[in-house]
Amino acid sequence: KKGSDAYEKQQFEVAISEFSKVPLHGEYYSEAQHYLDLINYEMLYDQLQISSKNSHHSKSRQGKKAEKIKFNYDIVLITQLVNMAEKMGDSKKKLESFDIVISGIKHSSSRSQTEDFLMLLEKIVSRNKEKSIHEKALNFLLADFGKLYQQVEIRSQVFQLVGNLKMDLM
Repeated sequence: KKGSDAYEKQQFEVAISEFSKVPLHGEYYSEAQHYLDLINYEMLYDQLQISSKNSHHSKSRQGKKAEKIKFNYDIVLITQLVNMAEKMGDSKKKLESFDIVISGIKHSSSRSQTEDFLMLLEKIVSRNKEKSIHEKALNFLLADFGKLYQQVEIRSQVFQLVGNLKMDLM
């Protein structure tokens, strides 16, 4: 009870402390773990954001989403975010992390960064059977095909991914 109240008030340190006290075989253990996953996701999401001075202390993420959010495209943190969203099985969070990966590809500053994000995109697509994710990935790849095609090193990977997505969606 104290943990969920603290979570609702976004007092994450207090919530983590309370949820960590729930015994392994306790009645509320799985619920506590779910909240801990949510907190970890929220904190990682916030860590990835490059926030302006005004939006830094905004209370709700929904308020921040109204403005264009800029991200720190750290592949390690984004991979953790994607894995966490998949672990939770939350479709909304899966799509949110998927959008960050697509944004990472669009804003990548080097060939290796583009390759890393493309591989992560490929993993997301292969691990998720949700049609919306496959459609979104295919639409993105086709819309940005010219830019991606120009990069000889990833050309075959892009072709293969487009082909696999088209086959999955048939």
